[in-house]
Amino acid sequence: MNVWVLIKLLSIILGAVTIWYLANLIGNSIISRIDRIRYKGNKQRIITLGSLITWVIRVIIGISAVVWILRVLSIDPSPFIAGAGILGLAISFASQNLIRDMINGFFIILENQYDIGDEVRIGAIQGVVEDLTLRVTRIRDDSGALYIIPNSSISQVANLTDKWAKLSYIINVNSKESLERIEEVLRYVKEKISERNREYIIEEPTIEGVQSFDSSTVKVAISCKVSPHKKRILGSLFLLSLKEGVEKVNLNIV
Repeated sequence: MNVWVLIKLLSIILGAVTIWYLANLIGNSIISRIDRIRYKGNKQRIITLGSLITWVIRVIIGISAVVWILRVLSIDPSPFIAGAGILGLAISFASQNLIRDMINGFFIILENQYDIGDEVRIGAIQGVVEDLTLRVTRIRDDSGALYIIPNSSISQVANLTDKWAKLSYIINVNSKESLERIEEVLRYVKEKISERNREYIIEEPTIEGVQSFDSSTVKVAISCKVSPHKKRILGSLFLLSLKEGVEKVNLNIV
């Protein structure tokens, strides 16, 4: 082996090792640019996508370095590439579900379908997302049960805490009651619910309208929009305030 070939080999190895260690920095740099435009500081998505980009860069660098080294040594890399392709095909057939999990998980993260801390409904399972990776989603329901769902099995998901959540209740009011008395109840609910939670109220309580009526009863819907992650706490306060308002005004409900 002459000196020129040795220099080439050392250059390829040194370059590959350098880029290998810089891959993490490159991945984080790419994803930080995407973050400023799309994710706005969502750490879980930055970490997951950054790791994926780093892995892809390292695979490309590793394969490229091996091919260049073989060519410098005057060895035809075609048989090795063909063998690697056959091996990769065999592995892909043996791990189809894993690959589908990771592809689906990648798009769940990329499209920002849901995140850790969101309340979601996937099929018959409803709960809070405790962990999200490329392979699985972990959800804990109200009973405390932890569900581990492969991402490939997720075909449809309802995000119950995306941007805002709605609190609503229908009260059955005596048909002889006036609208003004119902509005008095509403004013009380507004004051009570906004007292210490104004920053979590997206839209103040309002009367949505009459849902139905008969000769003795009118069904009136009252609702408001709140911060999704405060829905449980504010939901209890909303109902309690509504109850107290009805009692204070002495509204005749049936």
